[in-house]
Amino acid sequence: MRPGKQKYLCKNCRASFDAFRNHFIYWSHLNYEQWNLLIQISLLGQSSKTISRFIKTTLKTAWYNRQKLMKSKQLENTQLKFKKLSGKIQIDETFIKEIHKGNFKNKTDPRRIHLDPFATNTKCCIQAAVDNNKNIYVKSTNTKRLQKQWVIENMNKELINQNSIITSDMQKLYFLVAKQTNSTLCVTKTTINSEASYRNLDKISKLQSSFKETLIHYRGLGFTNIQNCLNLWKWKYQHKGLTPNQQTAVLYFNV
Repeated sequence: MRPGKQKYLCKNCRASFDAFRNHFIYWSHLNYEQWNLLIQISLLGQSSKTISRFIKTTLKTAWYNRQKLMKSKQLENTQLKFKKLSGKIQIDETFIKEIHKGNFKNKTDPRRIHLDPFATNTKCCIQAAVDNNKNIYVKSTNTKRLQKQWVIENMNKELINQNSIITSDMQKLYFLVAKQTNSTLCVTKTTINSEASYRNLDKISKLQSSFKETLIHYRGLGFTNIQNCLNLWKWKYQHKGLTPNQQTAVLYFNV
């Protein structure tokens, strides 16, 4: 037991824990200054190599701790509370290039799912939506294209309020989204009038440009960690009015 640290005991399972159990600094050998730099550089979208150079650790340690930050409950708990999309909603899908490193010899490796046996670069579909209240929904579909089953499970009444107005492109599956939520669908044809299409989908286009600009710095992006990177981008987007030190304080101290 570390001296000077308050420990707690669960009455049900008798497991011991401390206040930082679900925090990303739990069992971490990095000090506050190193975590401060790691958070700020990660929010800038820089690579693990850049992080390792600034916090003076190995590349493996920098990558591991950045993944720990992305997957932490602390990042999830400090997100702004999501509300259902309502009113005028813009929906669109986009694609990013995955970069698979290494040789996946194990045929059951989850990284091989939807991956061509001889391909090194594939595309992953990312679904995004935003409404007039600045509620943001960004999620990786973990597939090369938008699929019907994914739309049925995710783009439903749990995500979108009924009787909303949905604006999208010519993707046929958005008719299913409108039907599931009893909403009105306004379709814009990008090939006929690109300027009018951009005006109708201006908010979603800016969001897509923003997270693509962030994801381009990462190396080794695959189906297994794209959503983690998107979660970190979304957190930064929600707290963009804060200074880097204030953003670190929110993540580190939950203030």
